[in-house]
Amino acid sequence: MGSGKKFRKESRIMDKTEAASAVPEIQCFVNTGSKPVPLDPGAPSSISREKLPGKTELTYGQYLGSVSRLLSQNSFHILRELVTKLPAPTRNLEEAISIELTAEKHGALYSVSRLLLRFPGQTLRFAVNCAFSPEQQAFLRVEANLLADLRARFALPYLPEHYVCAEAPGLMVFIAEWFENHHEFHLSAGDSDAPVIQIWEEDGSRKVLEEAKIPALYARAAKILTSYLDPESFSQIYPWHHAAGDFIIDANQNPPSLKLITVRGYRPLLSRNSDSHDKMLGALHFFVNLCVRMRMDRLDGVGKLAWAGADCLPGIVSGFMDAWETKRKSSTLPSAEEIFSLLLALSPEELLAFAEVVAADGMVEADEAEFLLPRLRGCMVELSDTLKKHKS
Repeated sequence: MGSGKKFRKESRIMDKTEAASAVPEIQCFVNTGSKPVPLDPGAPSSISREKLPGKTELTYGQYLGSVSRLLSQNSFHILRELVTKLPAPTRNLEEAISIELTAEKHGALYSVSRLLLRFPGQTLRFAVNCAFSPEQQAFLRVEANLLADLRARFALPYLPEHYVCAEAPGLMVFIAEWFENHHEFHLSAGDSDAPVIQIWEEDGSRKVLEEAKIPALYARAAKILTSYLDPESFSQIYPWHHAAGDFIIDANQNPPSLKLITVRGYRPLLSRNSDSHDKMLGALHFFVNLCVRMRMDRLDGVGKLAWAGADCLPGIVSGFMDAWETKRKSSTLPSAEEIFSLLLALSPEELLAFAEVVAADGMVEADEAEFLLPRLRGCMVELSDTLKKHKS
């Protein structure tokens, strides 16, 4: 009896070891801006010993090595769980031709790698969000929960699907959907005074977005944020920022496809002494903040604060209306036209005063006030002109 148990135990260990050996070893790369560079700790000038951008003291070797070990442990248990979460889990991990992990982007809150599982005739892509410090892990945990909650509550396709969370000492990973062919975009200095929108291609090049597609970009971004607004509490996805690359675009589709890849918070923005039960006040506050914040970016994502031209406003208004009218069918929200009429009924000074309150409620970064407040009067004039043309 005892020897039989021992034999069965050893058989299980062998089966587990053989299964793990049949899965390809994870290959690690670093995206240098033009192409992925293999991580080779043995090379004399290997990128593995370079530090990640930002405040972290981690090297690429430490970063990718720790993530790779976590994904590989227990016979690739995390990756096996991952493939079962897909809409049509038809693949066994042993069928994989290769597994690739590429460091893509690093921020103050977490780092992002792209995971590729290559099978015959199919490549599966995922975003692996990685947090190391306790503060980063706490933030990532909140974001993972928010994404799962908003996906379930609104059943909309604009946020990444939440798949797997896993932790090890000093590391947390959250694996989510990777939006293929979607790229970061930013305002960039053009030939004239007005900035252009540049799309950051995968090969490191940048392509100027066609002027004709700009309204559709802003319309889709406004529609996405409006779609996730809670019509009762006026909780909304916030903060978000173009400078952080929160929205990504596939400009090859017509109209362009836009996705929102992060949810840092979900809360009302009205000041605490405001009457949050006043639907008209909440609606106007949301709309004005949307029109103001949508115009802000940083040049090339990291430079000085930048301001989009007024030609983006018709798209913002259109996208807001599209989502708002859909939302109000099942709520007691005022119509978009009622919101626009109230805004136009305000005197220029009343509208400016309201916009200043809204801007203060929505301030995200310390240097925004000095940049934003001098532009509010012109922004409200341009918004009023846009709404007048809409109503005419």
